[in-house]
Amino acid sequence: MNHNKASLSQVVNDIEYSVNKKKPFSLIRFGDGGLKLIERYYNGESLDSISNKEGIPLSFFDELISGWKKYANEANYIDSPLFYMGDDIFSKRNKVSTKTKNLMARWEEIYGKIGFTNPNICNSEIGFMLFTENAKRNLIDLLGFNSVCCITNFHEARKILLPYVDGVTIKLIPGFFGDFYNVCYESLIAEIKQEATKYNLWLVGAGELGRLLTGLIKEHGGVAIDIGKVFDVWVNRKINKRMKKILRLSDKHRLMFTIGDPSETIN
Repeated sequence: MNHNKASLSQVVNDIEYSVNKKKPFSLIRFGDGGLKLIERYYNGESLDSISNKEGIPLSFFDELISGWKKYANEANYIDSPLFYMGDDIFSKRNKVSTKTKNLMARWEEIYGKIGFTNPNICNSEIGFMLFTENAKRNLIDLLGFNSVCCITNFHEARKILLPYVDGVTIKLIPGFFGDFYNVCYESLIAEIKQEATKYNLWLVGAGELGRLLTGLIKEHGGVAIDIGKVFDVWVNRKINKRMKKILRLSDKHRLMFTIGDPSETIN
């Protein structure tokens, strides 16, 4: 398959267009965690650890995989490890295990197993990139004029975002090992079906189930971006080990980061 490798500027432009024109949009990230889950599922390996951590019943994984396929293929963008392999900045991330590196190298094969056919791909670190101060374009200016709904396990996100947006609503979910599915997954689905277009933009950080929710928001007319661990860094002000070599907190803006050399502009 020929892939369309989107730049950060292209992704931001498409988000801005979708918000302004009220066009449905989704950006869904799978990362190496998604690759691992897909590989385990199709190899018949145990999913117990993922089930416990993510709060997903083992009986739901067939539906999860089916939903991932549907929403990935309907998304405006999905992520790909391809960007790690040819980008001078992102190839400098902290080293991953040999097993994970091999999985990432086989991303096309693994995406093929599940049936992903979406050719529009972006960097797996797009969540952080969207809030990068040394980028040609980022989301900050767009946020200032729009209402935002966040699906996250951090209630503190509202206070952090509020100075920079037109309004913030938090859909609070459990964190890891918090029985997400049984606590609130079905009620979230009902809320999204009613409220997908109530907010100008949805920011989602909700693990494996969050990829389904991001797709569902688009399906019902909304604009949704899976930003993943960005919420963790906003709240805890700590860069995880994986990204420490290339990502820094901004000294100028509470929501922003610097990626790579601050003097170099990311397009």
